[in-house]
Amino acid sequence: MLLMKSEEWKKVEVKLESFYTSVKLDCDGYEVTLKLERMGQFKNVIAVYVNGSIKGKWYLEDCEERRRFFKPTTRSMFSQKDKKEAYKKLSKKLLKEMEERFKYTTYQPYWTSFKSLKSHLIKNNNVIELIAS
Repeated sequence: MLLMKSEEWKKVEVKLESFYTSVKLDCDGYEVTLKLERMGQFKNVIAVYVNGSIKGKWYLEDCEERRRFFKPTTRSMFSQKDKKEAYKKLSKKLLKEMEERFKYTTYQPYWTSFKSLKSHLIKNNNVIELIAS
């Protein structure tokens, strides 16, 4: 396992604090470009480009790029209001089973936290090297 040193991670984090700059990493042979971009009027995100692009099929198909670089978000199909009503009517065992069965995961190439992006990259890649910053 060959990972970047903490000084290099600090350099990447500082570089991503400003717009119009990008950082390139080599993650197990994939060229990963990280850029700070605006998502909305008051929201900035770190966008992850794999080999220079973000492909639409990665959102839908289970593939290596999605698993390694996209942010997974797990949600319930039921709202909090629906859950409260179900608590009154169902047994705890059935409710727990329902919670597990009716979850779904979405994947996005946008990260709002550098710390969570860094830990995801370290967990899912064996070799991470800084190419250019």
